[in-house]
Amino acid sequence: MDSATRTKINQHLVAVQSLIYRTINGGFLEVMPHWARGYSGLKLPIFNTFLPLHPDALSEDMLADTAAFYSSRNVLYSIELIHDLLPHGPDFLDQRQYQSLPPQIAMALEGLPKTDGLNNQVHIERVETVPSLTAFCALLHSVFDFPLREMVKLYPVSHLKNEQIGLYLAFADEKPVGAGTLLCADGVATLTHMVTIDDYRNRGVATTLTYHMLADAREENCHLATMYATAQAYKLFSGMGFEMYSQRQLFLPPDISYAD
Repeated sequence: MDSATRTKINQHLVAVQSLIYRTINGGFLEVMPHWARGYSGLKLPIFNTFLPLHPDALSEDMLADTAAFYSSRNVLYSIELIHDLLPHGPDFLDQRQYQSLPPQIAMALEGLPKTDGLNNQVHIERVETVPSLTAFCALLHSVFDFPLREMVKLYPVSHLKNEQIGLYLAFADEKPVGAGTLLCADGVATLTHMVTIDDYRNRGVATTLTYHMLADAREENCHLATMYATAQAYKLFSGMGFEMYSQRQLFLPPDISYAD
């Protein structure tokens, strides 16, 4: 990956964060030259994140300021690290007793494919109604085990009218079995919250859904796509042409745990 593409991804990362936080009721994103800090009002720490973009942003003073920021708002939070931007970051936080969550593989695909609908037994629909949005949130709740009320706040009805946000459901046997979110900004697309229920894994649901979303992103003039994949999903997405460019990892402050 050349430096121009990497810079474009970095800029997109902040644009997507802004898109997410500012569509949540009461949410906002602070953006500074070396960092971004998002507040959603949701209780889970993964939905309130401090994102350092430069080594200068990861310091004792900045960590203390961030802790005070979220404490004053009575929410849990996490530090989001992109490894190649801050190679020293994991060790720095580990020395200060921050708790690391499993890393995710940051992947990118240049030149989006036109292929759509590989499995004719899987039907993909874009969420456009409140009942479909309810089914979308319920599916994420069932797979991720996030509180349903958090999902409803994270995906408000206003998303249905936002052209930069696409919510998708995959149907098989006349019921929703998969879901995904497409976020488009500045010619780059991010695929996130990609899920398939257990009984329908390894049946082409995720592949069909992903190709459909990439085709829609292409229609929105996106020519580059990014996503974060688990180790289990890496084989699937690398087989579709995505390539690893870094790792993303969340860290929890010493005084909280993910179970909270």
